[in-house]
Amino acid sequence: MKNHVKALTLLSSVLLVSSSYAVNDHYIQPKLNKTIGNVLNSLGNSCQNFKADTESDHALEIGDHHQSFELSHQWSDGTHTAFIDHSETGNNDYGQILAFTMGTNMFDSNNDIVNSDKTMSLRDKLLITEQHPSGMAWLPAPRNSGRDRGYLFIASENENKVRVRGFSRTQNLGQTGTITQNELNQITDVWLAQRGNYTWLMLHNMNADKGVAYKALTSDLFQYNTSAEGNIDLNAFQINNNYRTPSDTGCGKSIGQNAQLVQDSSNKWYVVHSYTGGTVCGANIGSNHVKAYQANFNSNGTFTVSTNNTPAAQATIGNASGPTDKGADGASGFRVTKDGRLVAYLGAQYAYSSFFNWKSSVRECRSAK
Repeated sequence: MKNHVKALTLLSSVLLVSSSYAVNDHYIQPKLNKTIGNVLNSLGNSCQNFKADTESDHALEIGDHHQSFELSHQWSDGTHTAFIDHSETGNNDYGQILAFTMGTNMFDSNNDIVNSDKTMSLRDKLLITEQHPSGMAWLPAPRNSGRDRGYLFIASENENKVRVRGFSRTQNLGQTGTITQNELNQITDVWLAQRGNYTWLMLHNMNADKGVAYKALTSDLFQYNTSAEGNIDLNAFQINNNYRTPSDTGCGKSIGQNAQLVQDSSNKWYVVHSYTGGTVCGANIGSNHVKAYQANFNSNGTFTVSTNNTPAAQATIGNASGPTDKGADGASGFRVTKDGRLVAYLGAQYAYSSFFNWKSSVRECRSAK
C-alpha cells in the first residue's frame, strides 16, 4: 500500500510539473525596458543599415511596392528569418511573400540587434492570390514542441482575410489556414499580444479607423496535452469585440499597417506605428514619424484603443528621400528584443540595381538599453 501511495504521489508530481511546463513554454513578447516616452525618445539614436537581396521584379513599377517587414524569433542556431511582403497589382499578377535568411554574422549576439551592413539572402519567394498583402505579425511555436517553428500572419487586404503560414528554421511549411471575417471591408493590419492565459489577435482596417479583436486560450491555440501539441489551431480564435481607433494619426489615415502592440515598463499597452511624410504621403518622402497610442485590455474583457488623435508619445527618426530609400512607407515594422528594446524597421518601397544585382535598403533603429 505504501508503495502504491508513493507511486501515485510521484505520478501526480510528474503531471503537475509537465502541465506547468507546457502552460508556460509559449512565447511571450518581452516588455519594453522603459516607459513608452523614454523608449521613443531614444529610438533614433542607434541605427544600422542592411540590405535585402531582392530581384528585378521588385524594382520601380507604379502601383507595386514592398509593404511591410517582419522578423522571426531567434532560431536555435542563432539565425533569424526575415519577411517582406510585396504587392503586385497588375493584371494576373500575384502578391509575394519573401523570406530571407539573416545569419548570425548580421547580429550582435548579446543584444539581438543588427550590427553590420550586410545583405540578407533570399530564401523563399511565395506567390499568393492576394495582390495586396499588407501588415504581418510573427508568432513562434511553443519552445518545448516547436523551438524552430513559427507562424506568419499576413493581412490580405482585398480578400478580407488573414493567411497563416508555417515556417521552420530552414523552410516554408506551407499555409496552415485562413481567418475570414465579415466585420471589416478590408484588413490592412494584424497584431498579436499575449496576456495571461490568452493570445489576442487584432484585425485592423487603417482606412476606416476600426478593427476586430479575437482571443484564444493559448493552451487551446497550441493544442496542449494532445498529440498535436505545438501545432496551431486557428479555430481557437473567437471574436471578442469590435473597437475604434483615432481617425487621423498622420497623412489622413488611422493607425498604420506596420503597427505593433507593445507593453512598456509601467505595464501599459500601446499600439506603435510609423509613417513617412506630411506634405507628401505614401511615397517614402519626408520625415519618418513614430507614434504610440494607448491600448487597453479592460476589466470587462474587451480590447480598446484610445480614439484621441493626439498620441501618448511620438518621435521622428530621420528622413527618407524617395521610394528606394529607407522609410516607413515600404518594408517597415517593429519588434521588441530580448532585453526590452523597441526596434523600428524602415525600408524601401522598391529595389535598386547594384551592378545588375537588385537589392532593397533597410534600416534598423533601436531604443536605448
